[in-house]
Amino acid sequence: MNYIGSKYSLLKEIEAVLDKNHVPADSIALDLFAGTAAVAQFLKLRGHITYANDWQYYSYVTSVAFIEHNAFPTFDTLLADTFWKKRIESASSEKRIFTYSINNRTSLPDNMPCAQVLSYLDQLPGQRGLFYEAYCSGGNAKRLYYSGDNGLRIQAIRDHIETWNSEGLVTEKEKAWLIACLIEAADRVANTASVYGAHLKHIKRSAQAPLMLVALQPASSPHSPDQHRVFQQDGAKLLERFTPGQLRLIYMDPPYNHRQYAANYHVLETIARWDVNLFEPRGVTGLRNRKEQRSDLCLRSTAEAAFRALFERVNSDYLLFSYNNEGLLSGKKLLELLEEFCTDVRFTEIRFKRFRADINRENRIYKADRTREFLILGKPKK
Repeated sequence: MNYIGSKYSLLKEIEAVLDKNHVPADSIALDLFAGTAAVAQFLKLRGHITYANDWQYYSYVTSVAFIEHNAFPTFDTLLADTFWKKRIESASSEKRIFTYSINNRTSLPDNMPCAQVLSYLDQLPGQRGLFYEAYCSGGNAKRLYYSGDNGLRIQAIRDHIETWNSEGLVTEKEKAWLIACLIEAADRVANTASVYGAHLKHIKRSAQAPLMLVALQPASSPHSPDQHRVFQQDGAKLLERFTPGQLRLIYMDPPYNHRQYAANYHVLETIARWDVNLFEPRGVTGLRNRKEQRSDLCLRSTAEAAFRALFERVNSDYLLFSYNNEGLLSGKKLLELLEEFCTDVRFTEIRFKRFRADINRENRIYKADRTREFLILGKPKK
């Protein structure tokens, strides 16, 4: 997924900081702002019992797919149903199903249950519905987040997942995995300049490509999948649930500037929640509720207090914090806060390619092509 602030490209540096400072690869590690779950996957593969959290629902289902599963789901109940088993297994495998994770890209054998289920969904005929009408080319609202063909297929696939779940044919974890697979596929053919704050005026070439479902590959682990947990909560409130000594490591990669994730990924949030019947999409871009999940970390007037509220509640053995030089808090102020609440603070600076939603234009010139990313490791004071 194209994602603001994704740390996928920073995983080697995160690993180096943890290993250099001898942070044990055991016990529980919490990724407090999981996003696309790239760091949560890394922590799970490193050997931790992994907890992931994000209050956006599209992030929640993505984290469930990678973290609360140790292997691809088998859809035992769905495929035990004679009617659905026959329909799914009779669907011809016209296209290979490819996997996606932080370290693996391969195709799945056609006879794997999850590949059969995705192949069936991938071949459903498109249909009109509320999502199509609100966000897709050809819909009543005339928004162009997706081409007409892809919009019809997103509608049909997501409706099918909801039906299976309501009939008890897929579990909540299987449902989350299927939704996450659809979100990953839908993001690849979105008619945007990376984020969903607005759609393009014409359907670009990449958005004309047919949607192709991909299989999110869960991170492997020596621990039972039931030991890994995913939350959808405000970060500060979640930290209050843990007792001293319960967490080995907390990783924080919070929002660092004015970009509100709820607005920038509202279409993916709607695909995840499938609740267009419960709100009226606002304005030209079809935004969700104006007050929905607005973060104080993204407001200059409240950012410092919000960070203080987080640090006051940290009681893990280690805290690893990501930030960058474009954040609302200065590097100096951030260090002051961390040193107030942590000992043995270690600071690492990394040059990192800058996120660009588009190219330079007359009314918007990017000042730099690269940012300075900060990885700050400390031991929270008990």
